[in-house]
Amino acid sequence: MISERAFAKSFPSFWQELAPLLTPRFVGLFNEAYAKELLDDSGAPEAGVPIGPGTRADVVAEFAFWAARICHEADVPLDQLPAHAALVQEASRRALEVVQRYEGAKPAALDPLRPDELTEGYALTLSYASLYRALQPIAKVEFAPQFLGCGFLNAADGDIGVDGTLVEVKTTTRKVAGKDLRQLITYLALDVGAGRQRWTHIGIFNPRRGTFHRAEVDALLLRVSGGKPRIDVLGDIVEFVQATEAFKDRKF
Repeated sequence: MISERAFAKSFPSFWQELAPLLTPRFVGLFNEAYAKELLDDSGAPEAGVPIGPGTRADVVAEFAFWAARICHEADVPLDQLPAHAALVQEASRRALEVVQRYEGAKPAALDPLRPDELTEGYALTLSYASLYRALQPIAKVEFAPQFLGCGFLNAADGDIGVDGTLVEVKTTTRKVAGKDLRQLITYLALDVGAGRQRWTHIGIFNPRRGTFHRAEVDALLLRVSGGKPRIDVLGDIVEFVQATEAFKDRKF
């Protein structure tokens, strides 16, 4: 069994056959043509949040994600987060747990967030408000939408569902990459494997860069596959991951 992220970065021959037009050139076009403007609370374009000297960028990114999630669940405005010590503490705890799990670090190996890291984390958290503004009007925000496993793909949690848009959060200094799009396509396939079709759009939100890219699913899959409809593209993924021979003797 492998994760959706590992799948998105593996099996190049399969992906090339499935989506022959998902090329570096198309990804470059995606970064330009599918960008949606993000505005801060004053109506100015989001400028992004630079990484401070010595900042543990991975911990700060996880803190911001968990802070946004916890604020949403507690119905606390994002700009009021610093006044809620318990929420800040919980977001910090969650962030450290996630990074420890990914890095295999011992519980004592990661120090609590420093004041400068918290300040940077607050700034990243506020960027989530710009994402919500870009998707107005909003009826429902769901953090960690769940996807059932299929074949050799593990069950997974997405990042954020905003009505019919599945948003992947990438708090990095790089632009959108092909593996990001393949990861989102994999989530869509897991939904098909479970007999569901919840998403009309996919999006990639980067609070570090202050960017958001959004595409309509049917049109995107039609384009990258060279003309195949959504049900065929996603069905091919389901069929592939259910064929256990494709997984045998492969290391990840």
